[in-house]
Amino acid sequence: DRPVEGPAACLAGSCSRATLTQIARAEETMPVLRLDPERLMSGVAETHRALAWAAACLADGPVLIASSGSPEVVSALQARHGRDAAGQAIEQSLATIAEGLVELGVRRLVVAGGETSGAVVDQLAIPAFELGPEIAAGVPALRALGSPHGELLLALKSGNFGGDRFFADALAVLA
Repeated sequence: DRPVEGPAACLAGSCSRATLTQIARAEETMPVLRLDPERLMSGVAETHRALAWAAACLADGPVLIASSGSPEVVSALQARHGRDAAGQAIEQSLATIAEGLVELGVRRLVVAGGETSGAVVDQLAIPAFELGPEIAAGVPALRALGSPHGELLLALKSGNFGGDRFFADALAVLA
């Protein structure tokens, strides 16, 4: 397969135990920005903050932007805003961040969270994928086909998929 040039970024919207562990491991090897879920609910300022942070960091290597929180934080947010409203707002914010990352030149994108992955694919208007090598059980590398954003490689996973080093593993396969 032909490589895709350009920066790489990771997004995490899942609050699964596996994803929380994967984020903690990623902090050992790349800059990680933990978003404030409450601020994501209240407008675009947190989205703009994330993109400004990424723009400043991407030249030095991959970054990870995470909205993932502990079960207690998630429960409190859902109690205040409603389960569905909270989830949809955060997923949409992460999808908007993904589109902003692509506009910043990101061409390799790793997304953790099933609903988040779906929102990102919709936001980026990717009509089809070509399957690539397997990153982890059930998680292939994907080449976007017919993307209005040009060449993109992605890894999309549900929260509980992949080992502790999933983000590093995915970035290595997408390199």
